[in-house]
Amino acid sequence: MTTSLPKLTYFPAAGRTWGLRIALHSAYGKDGWIDERIQFKDWAAMKPTTPLGSLPILELPSGKVMTQCDALTRWAGKQGGLYPEDAAEALVVDETTATSFEALNQTPGRGLSLEEKKTAREEYAQGFLSTALKLLEKRVTETSGPFLTGDKLTIGDLSIVMLTDMIISGDFDFVSPSLVIDGFSELAAHREAVLNHDLVKDYYSTYDTKSVYHKG
Repeated sequence: MTTSLPKLTYFPAAGRTWGLRIALHSAYGKDGWIDERIQFKDWAAMKPTTPLGSLPILELPSGKVMTQCDALTRWAGKQGGLYPEDAAEALVVDETTATSFEALNQTPGRGLSLEEKKTAREEYAQGFLSTALKLLEKRVTETSGPFLTGDKLTIGDLSIVMLTDMIISGDFDFVSPSLVIDGFSELAAHREAVLNHDLVKDYYSTYDTKSVYHKG
């Protein structure tokens, strides 16, 4: 059913849509978009109806259904003033956003036993995940801060915290919070700055953000 408002469909969790939901809130406020959260038990029936067999999807007022969370986050960020106009700054934001999502997309686990998953995740944490975090921390510390482009919050910051908060909150299975807290302290500080930004605090105060995982 076509709606006159943008409609985001995802699970009742923060996951990879944490920054996307905040960007939509920035762009449209509390009542200007629809936050549809489907139950995990309903996903199997819905999966074949989505463009790539995955969530999230965003239905535009025109009825067109779009996918790919990083693209949706960028679109919402542009609507909500969270994407730079300067080309060089936009490149930094694009790079960090893509890196944050790639760190999630490459995470091993599908088709593995619990013990195999544990081993694979621990190796991943010391491998590509740490490589990605190293790059993200480098970018965060290249400006006077506290954000990627200085004092202005962007979707790049939200995408980084999507990843680091997942780890620090203990929601990234078999990856210790200490990976970020002890190994990438600048990213831990960046997370605190983002979580204390007025937009993020307003998002949490406006919605019921309790979720299966963390702070949906």
